[in-house]
Amino acid sequence: MFKSKAIITLVVIIAIAVFVVAAVSSVMTGGNEGYQRPAAMQDGQEATETEEPASEDIDEASDTVDEEMETTSSEQTEESDQTADTEVSTETTEEAERVAEREAQALESQTTDDTVEAMTAAVDSATEAAVNSSEDVKRKADEAILAATEKAKDGREEAEELLDDVSSKAEKVVATNETAETEKAAETHIVTAQGLVYNPLVVKIQPGDTVAWRNMSTHDTQSLEGLIPEGTEMWHSPMSKDYRRTFEQEGIYVYKCTPHFGAGMGGAIIVGEPVNLEQIKQADAKGAAKRLVSKAVQEAENM
Repeated sequence: MFKSKAIITLVVIIAIAVFVVAAVSSVMTGGNEGYQRPAAMQDGQEATETEEPASEDIDEASDTVDEEMETTSSEQTEESDQTADTEVSTETTEEAERVAEREAQALESQTTDDTVEAMTAAVDSATEAAVNSSEDVKRKADEAILAATEKAKDGREEAEELLDDVSSKAEKVVATNETAETEKAAETHIVTAQGLVYNPLVVKIQPGDTVAWRNMSTHDTQSLEGLIPEGTEMWHSPMSKDYRRTFEQEGIYVYKCTPHFGAGMGGAIIVGEPVNLEQIKQADAKGAAKRLVSKAVQEAENM
């Protein structure tokens, strides 16, 4: 557009310049006719010939200017039309862009709303599913805990029963072992009646051991009062029968054969430690009893 204006201006300037040149030429030619009339008349034919080319040049310049003006006007018109079309097109484009932008905003708003609604629905669904899942997990966990508790209770009862059974069996085994050890540790000592003498006369045993009298066809055994540990039970065996007795309490025991005691038939048993030795020494024993006490004290002191 600026280029077209420049061209028009240039053409106008050229036309004015040509017109000025022609006018000046005409004025100068007129002046020369006033002062040099004769010469001009003489050379009238040459002046006429000269003026005709100048007039033709002016006409041609005028025609050129007109053509340029028309061309420029046409170009301006075309440019104006193009400018108007461009402006209309620009306005149409801008309006279309605004409409498209509004549509896009509306679509984006609708899409956002739809997305928010979809996300809200998804969140609600996920929350409900999580709540249901949590309740289901809690219920299953409670059931598992209850089952484990019941199982543990049953297992505890079974374990207690098993423990009681094992404890009972263990006690029986221990008792059996103790009995076996006792029976194994306990010994039986034999005393034989030979004529009017018990052989051996003094027997040393341990608590729990047993003394067995043999060959008792015309004999018996009877403890002497005051010559056994205090608190122990007196004994008297049947006549003419073998006899067995187990001694648990430590001390010195002095006994006799009732029908043959006058002949000095009797004996002594020392169980473990002679804890009643002083008692035996201080006893007021006489006759055959005194002789049995002396033998028992002698053996006890030698232990």
